[in-house]
Parts: sequence; structure tokens; C-alpha cells
Amino acid sequence: MTIVPTTLVLLDPTSDDGETALDLLSASDDHIALITLLSGRTSRSLRDYAHSEEIDLVTAGWLYLDQVVARVDSTGREIQTVLADGSNIARELATVAADMVVRRILLPSSLERIDSAARDRLRSTVAAPIVAAVSVSAGR
Repeated sequence: MTIVPTTLVLLDPTSDDGETALDLLSASDDHIALITLLSGRTSRSLRDYAHSEEIDLVTAGWLYLDQVVARVDSTGREIQTVLADGSNIARELATVAADMVVRRILLPSSLERIDSAARDRLRSTVAAPIVAAVSVSAGR
């Protein structure tokens, strides 16, 4: 059995630039794990949606991930979805990464505002390359 490395993609449904990590996907990323957190600042919009629709937070998270899968799915691409419960972004990504062979980890540009040290903490615990999307405003 061949183990194919997976590209982890962190999503932040609360920020306008919270899906910029998706822009970093390439055609060679055929095994993907989409990850979103159910606590902390990145989950505010999921909590608001859950409240307005009178559903639980986990259901709101799965619905969001299903919508993202529909947008990035392509022939031959295997996509997993992961809801992580903790608010420590680096720890949650490291925990997910520990359970699989990771090709690379893609981070949205919003992460720099939310937790500027998360990428460094993640680098100290995960051997895979970590790529962060660049904020559009950073070039101004």
C-alpha cells in the first residue's frame, strides 16, 4: 500500500482573507485535508451561523467544510475534512499532522493577525514545509 502525502489547509471562515490558503493549492495537491477550528477567533462566524440557524456548532462546521469541498473538488482529488476543537492553532495543526504523512501545510493570510506566533510554533513541531498566503494589504 502506497501512502500519499496530504496537504493540510487551514481555513478561517471568520476573516475575509481566511480562505487564502486555498489559493496556494496546486494541481499536484491531490490529497487534501481541509481544517477549521471550532473555538477561538476563527470560529466566530460559525458560532453566529449556528445560532441564527438554531443548529449546533459542529453541524455548522461540517456544513461550512462541505461548501468548501464543493468549491475545490476536482477529478482525482481526495479531500478530507477536519474539525478541530482547540483554540491553539499550532497545537491543533500539529495534532492533525501527527496522524498522517504531510506534504505541506497551507495557512491563510489571516493567521498573521490572529496569532502571529502560530507559524513559528508550528515549525518547531512539524517537519513538513509550512506556507502562508501573503496578505493583499502587505504589498501596499
